[in-house]
Amino acid sequence: MRRSLALLAVVVACGPGPRKVGGQPSWRRPTAPTAAVAPPAGSPAAPVPLRLAPTAAAVTAYNDPPQTPAPSTPLGDAIAAEIAALAPPTARPVADGRLYAAASELAAVIPAEGILPYPLVEFALWHRGIIEPSPNMLVVWGPVDQPALIVEHLRPRLAEILHDEPQRRFGVGAAARGDRAAIIVMLQASFIELAPVPRALAVDGQAPLTGRVAAGFVEPEAFVTATDGAVHRVPLTVAADGAFAGRLACAGHPGRLQVEVAASDHTGSTVLANFPLWCGETPPRELTAVVDPEDTTMVTSATDAEARLLLLLNRDRAAAGLPALAADPAAAAVARAHSQDMRDHGFVGHISPTTGSAADRAAAAGIRSGVILENIARAYGPAEADNGLMNSPGHRANALSRSATHVGIGVVLGAEVGGRRELFVTEMFTRVPPPLDPAAAHARVAALLGADDGPAADAALDAIAGEFAAALARGVPRADAKRVVARRLDEVSARYRQAASVVTAVTDLDALVAHELLGDMAADKVGIGLAQGPHPELGDGAYWVVLVLARTR
Repeated sequence: MRRSLALLAVVVACGPGPRKVGGQPSWRRPTAPTAAVAPPAGSPAAPVPLRLAPTAAAVTAYNDPPQTPAPSTPLGDAIAAEIAALAPPTARPVADGRLYAAASELAAVIPAEGILPYPLVEFALWHRGIIEPSPNMLVVWGPVDQPALIVEHLRPRLAEILHDEPQRRFGVGAAARGDRAAIIVMLQASFIELAPVPRALAVDGQAPLTGRVAAGFVEPEAFVTATDGAVHRVPLTVAADGAFAGRLACAGHPGRLQVEVAASDHTGSTVLANFPLWCGETPPRELTAVVDPEDTTMVTSATDAEARLLLLLNRDRAAAGLPALAADPAAAAVARAHSQDMRDHGFVGHISPTTGSAADRAAAAGIRSGVILENIARAYGPAEADNGLMNSPGHRANALSRSATHVGIGVVLGAEVGGRRELFVTEMFTRVPPPLDPAAAHARVAALLGADDGPAADAALDAIAGEFAAALARGVPRADAKRVVARRLDEVSARYRQAASVVTAVTDLDALVAHELLGDMAADKVGIGLAQGPHPELGDGAYWVVLVLARTR
């Protein structure tokens, strides 16, 4: 007689597949269960901490070739045969002993309701040296001695995963849990070849970061979250065939670095690898984590989820010593429409076939800003989405942008998966420049230009540059304003042999770079003019910056 079996899609912090990053991170969708079925009796009423303590020693380097072969069991072999039958002949994933071990360890701790904190999933992968984020995961509660029954329930979900995207490796793990067993199947895509990277370095150590991204991906880049929480870009040399090379450095600071490698495909920048590196410390041998209590119940209100995400985002910024972001209703409407587009058309990406990029969507909505950043996610709770974004260096950089002042958050509810509702999340970050303090701004620009023996400020030229900037901020055409300035320069030509003007507009004075403004002109005097006013692309509060550069006689 057949025994009962429950099939659940594991609800984890990040869905399967590569994540989007840079200006626009995301997570791809997990697989929904075939039918709603009850988990084993005795589920806890509230989340409890889950401890993962692998008995096997961790690998010493990420991406070392697997040393342990995939074990052979009747259940594992039956699932492997089904995967081989369902996968395209040219893209059959291989059994990976590392994933088998990780799946077995997670099966031993997964709670009955199937909600597994994603930090435990990451820890299990990193312990085994796996660098790619977000595997596809399926969980079955049932009898391990009935492989045919297990395979029958897994078949539709396996077919969907293998059809959606080529998978590179898979693993199967099971653990007895009372009168039945928890069975986990993990499938993982990979679009990067990375040379082994040590999991730990000396406090002043360095390690090469070399590899190649798969065909279809271009412009590889790397980011690191430093031990102080700041995000830095890792300089890379990149070849035409997708090969890249750089170096990771602890720089004398003990603690954990988070390393991320990304590249762009037709949907935007995608996270291909994400892993921690320990400087001057031994990587932890175990981890305890808990699902956020708010994420254990099904989200029923997109509006409430948006409000919660804003609170979590500003909590993260406060922890980093940054000001809170204000809600931007116009950007939220754009974000909400993009989340709806992703849900309705079955994709998670930043470049939509119908609306284009985030910048395109902002322009179509009449949003003019010097900062347009976009984060997107497909998750199962606000805390889950926020935690995943903050644990990814590229995503974290957007959330903690010093230039952003406003954010629009749009959430659209998707299908129910394992008793939880999927959330399509879009966050659009914008900047509204604060009122200009002319004296303080002039001092900042003067200090910037005067560094390294730059030109000295000149009061007469300041007046001319200020008149030019004020005219531009009032909407005077540049050609008309420049004619007035030319006449003013003629009036002081006895003092200067040569003069030229430089005009730019920004929404953040920190974006100014001295050598870009000064060019190659050998000026020893400069006039600085600043004014605030509308700009056709940057919006109503743009800072107009005018420099009048001159050489004295």
